[in-house]
Amino acid sequence: MSSSPQDLLAIEVGSSCVKLGWFPAQAACTSEKPAGNLPIASSPLPEPAELRRIQHRGRETAEWTAEINTAITECGDASQFRGVMASVHPGAAEMVRQTLEEASRFVVHTLNHQDIPLVVRLEEPQRVGIDRLLGAVAANRLRQCERPAIVVDMGTATTVNFIAADGAFEGGAILPGPLTSLHALHKATASLPLLTAEAIDVPPQPIGKSTQQAMASGAYWGAVGAIQELILRMANQGAAKPDIFLTGGASYAFAEVLRYNGQRLRHVPYLNLAGMKLVADGLARA
Repeated sequence: MSSSPQDLLAIEVGSSCVKLGWFPAQAACTSEKPAGNLPIASSPLPEPAELRRIQHRGRETAEWTAEINTAITECGDASQFRGVMASVHPGAAEMVRQTLEEASRFVVHTLNHQDIPLVVRLEEPQRVGIDRLLGAVAANRLRQCERPAIVVDMGTATTVNFIAADGAFEGGAILPGPLTSLHALHKATASLPLLTAEAIDVPPQPIGKSTQQAMASGAYWGAVGAIQELILRMANQGAAKPDIFLTGGASYAFAEVLRYNGQRLRHVPYLNLAGMKLVADGLARA
């Protein structure tokens, strides 16, 4: 794959995984436009040509950083493209930075809150997870004019965030991700087993016939119920019906099930990476 100075590698360092989004300079935007006759707030969302997800939690550093090196090498000549990183895990982010430096890779710019072109209506805006803000930046490109938006980001933690009709980040809710809930049950009890992500890869039966099945049912359908209740309550805060977006590494198993007003949420698994691309392009023009 050839590179140019405008090509961008976006690196999102989460609590459990590192996501890599490759945005070639000339790549066409292929994200679908939202349904309806109303115009969208801005141009369609940039979509990565390649998307990689590398788990770091519970693995040897040398193992997962080697995978990152391989992924970057496959993108082309690293000296010819830009890199931008956003992190909610300082330790893993430092390992990524060191990996790039030791391999004589490109210099990566780590985004901070001052880089994000977003009004944050909170008492301590600097303490909001930057992943939540990046999702809001991207949602502002997708939501319809004069409508608020809700972003559901499912990962180690699940966040449900509200973006006002004027584009400001209003806050939201944070709850354990479904797999985190299963791990917590195992750690906090003497007899409940440790289940892996495979237990909730597909919707389980609501009535579990074993301890493992009952745990899977509780984690999965409990997450569905909590998210849908939060969406309903947040949607009732405004006069206009919100546009709702679903993202995050755990979202794939829930995309067909989660509903608002009988309709599935719009699943955009690369939402935060697209937000990084938008922010990086704005910084390059400044």
